[in-house]
Amino acid sequence: MSTRGQARSGLFDSDDLLAVALEAVVLGVFGLIRALGSALVTTVRFPAVALPVLLVSAGGVLMGPKAAALVLVVLAALLGAWRFMAPLSFHRHVSGRSAFMARNAVYRLRWSSVAHRTDLIAHDGRLGRGREPELVSLLRVRSTTAGSDRLLLRLPTGLTPDDVAAKADAIAHAFRCSAARIHPDRPGRVWLELRRADQLAAPILPLPQPDAPDLAAVPVGHAEDGSVWHLRLAGTHLLIAGATGAGKSSVLWSMLRALTPGINQGLVEVWAVDPKGGMELRPGRALFARFEDTTAEEMCAMLEDLVVLKDARAKELAESGQRSHLARAGSPHIVALLDELATLTAFADRAVTRRIDTALGLLLTQGRACGITVVAAVQDPGKDIVGWRDLFPTRVAMRLDNPLQVAMVLGDGAREMGAKADEISELTPGVAFVRVEGTRQIKRVRAAYVNDNAIADLATQVSGGQTQWEEVQ
Repeated sequence: MSTRGQARSGLFDSDDLLAVALEAVVLGVFGLIRALGSALVTTVRFPAVALPVLLVSAGGVLMGPKAAALVLVVLAALLGAWRFMAPLSFHRHVSGRSAFMARNAVYRLRWSSVAHRTDLIAHDGRLGRGREPELVSLLRVRSTTAGSDRLLLRLPTGLTPDDVAAKADAIAHAFRCSAARIHPDRPGRVWLELRRADQLAAPILPLPQPDAPDLAAVPVGHAEDGSVWHLRLAGTHLLIAGATGAGKSSVLWSMLRALTPGINQGLVEVWAVDPKGGMELRPGRALFARFEDTTAEEMCAMLEDLVVLKDARAKELAESGQRSHLARAGSPHIVALLDELATLTAFADRAVTRRIDTALGLLLTQGRACGITVVAAVQDPGKDIVGWRDLFPTRVAMRLDNPLQVAMVLGDGAREMGAKADEISELTPGVAFVRVEGTRQIKRVRAAYVNDNAIADLATQVSGGQTQWEEVQ
């Protein structure tokens, strides 16, 4: 008899008729207890769905089929009125939860078969022990508000989250979902997210501007789970990589839109470099404390000026005993915005290129504590920034040309976890994958689209004032 068969029979492994009958009774009692427990849990978690079913059942048992039919008619009328009067509330509490209960049942009924077919099995490598293979088991199912479900899986000994990631696409197809991605949980468990509908397919309108800048959470768009996508600028540097037309400008202009109130309050300065002759950033010229779009020599000089300012701030911090800069009037946080980083040195002579490399290296290695953030946009993360890539703690991967570039931007294993930036559609500019700094978690996001009229409006919101560089000079 197999191990599973022995466990199922337990102590009742005798052929005695009394033992068999006793076993059936015990199993029946345990089955009834489990059913009642499941019904109670369902009633607590989904009262708007479960209670009507219980009421109809109770009416039929206690007062007959006519009473059950009357209860059913009354409940149908109440539900219809609820749906007409408050459709959003009805969807959240009734139709949405009913659909989730149905999907939950499908996941649980089909999981064993799907796990077998996708080979999510830990085989016992020892011979002659008679042990059966152990499946990755489904522990819990959660539904988000954004067209996706999360399945909590228990990993048997011998399997890792990478094994589940390798089968994620096959599992998604098995459940008729468009994509799958894993999220690490505690050791021995992993979340598998199945996307049923793309919540980022439609363009996102510009987000409301905050009253005061929060450099730890600058709103630039929406995440796949429906939350606001915030970029961190304080204490980090940001790399935005994407092919032509991927939507890098959406990230940049959404960021500038959120920073505009801080620019007006003197808490933020933006120093911008546009090597393409101002094609991208010149419409927002009024937002920038420093702006260069002419020659590589002038752009290099601006970066070297920023290094001088960095050195001055570092000296102030050392004298005051502080470890990091705090933005304030007269000493704002500075964002060095570099559009198309590789173009910055493409047409410069070797001497200027070396100076740019030196200045940029100093800003990336020493600028964070001094209140300076480098935000760089690139097309080819392999060729463009091979010497600087590891100095950007925060990275955003938009549509890329090939799978190798995903690892270059987000790190090894990111694509296997579902960050397939090379498969982002050309019809969805602004969609990207971003790794949460300090973790393996990866979010799918989309930046808001800021059109030319909105950019022109931003320029009118800024009142000019003296920059800190002018004060230093």
